[in-house]
Amino acid sequence: MAAKKKVKKKTISRRQTSRWKSQKPVVLNEFKKILVGIAILVSVCLTVAMIADLFFQPGRVEKKTVVQKQPDKPKIEPIQVDITEEKSKTKVAGLKEKSNKPIKYEVFEDVDHTIIEKSIPPVKDQIPKIAIIIDDIGYDKKIALALCDLNPDITFSILPFAPFGKYISERLYAKGSQLMLHLPMEPVKYPSINPGPGALLSSMSPDVLIDQLRKNIKDVSNIAGVNNHMGSELTSHSDQMNQIFTILKKKNLFFIDSRTAPKSQCKASARLLRLKFAQRDVFLDNFQDTEYITGQFKELIDLAKKHGSAIGIGHPYKATLEALSKELPKLKNKVEIVRASTLTAIPG
Repeated sequence: MAAKKKVKKKTISRRQTSRWKSQKPVVLNEFKKILVGIAILVSVCLTVAMIADLFFQPGRVEKKTVVQKQPDKPKIEPIQVDITEEKSKTKVAGLKEKSNKPIKYEVFEDVDHTIIEKSIPPVKDQIPKIAIIIDDIGYDKKIALALCDLNPDITFSILPFAPFGKYISERLYAKGSQLMLHLPMEPVKYPSINPGPGALLSSMSPDVLIDQLRKNIKDVSNIAGVNNHMGSELTSHSDQMNQIFTILKKKNLFFIDSRTAPKSQCKASARLLRLKFAQRDVFLDNFQDTEYITGQFKELIDLAKKHGSAIGIGHPYKATLEALSKELPKLKNKVEIVRASTLTAIPG
């Protein structure tokens, strides 16, 4: 019986194996069909997704539009260049005093208005001498050259690093005018009031101060002397003035104190270092009014008659040009206009 059962089991097993072998190709074929169907379905989905992405995403359309508009860019560039050039022309026009409003060159709040008493009385029958210094040269070419044409002995003081400083100084020197450096110095209200490029400040170390001074001197060629632009703070510091005058002495330059500070130490430093020196007597045009400037000029003449000489400082204002144009011809054989250096001397 046991043997019969074993034979029976083996027979069943063989039948099942043969049945599986016969069914195997059919199963594989069905599996392949399923895989092919899935692959087709996936490819269809991807194709649909790509089409949808192409037609319904705005970002893609915008990028194409930008690419199409790129050839239009060169048309815009010439307009931008023109705008830049127009701005540049506007800046130049501003420097050429296109506005009728006068430019305020100097700060007059701290000016010393006291009359200088001169120890040397005038010689009888000697013609009084006046020196006229025009400060702040470097911004107005037309008025500077027009003032020079009034009298060849008018002295001009040029600001360092001014936009037209080199051009104007070369033209004035060629005409025979005496030139000075209008040296920017720290005012009492610095930094709210700024003396401009090349300013010498009380906070500078001696090395920095002297280095900046040398740069300023180098920037303005053919100078015979120096006077201060502003400086109501710095000119009251004896240490800094001694340092400045040491360099001026080495370069054989005189110094004229514009007297913007009542407690200026300039004269004491000039005496100590044996530097040729003088002081301003009258500011001609701290108000830009022709009648006022004429009055100041007459005061300058009166001081020259009293003391033998006097120094007046003006600026390249239209009103100054008008006043001097009328008054200078009246001085013939009465008052002599001399260069600023003529009235300098080592203080006793």
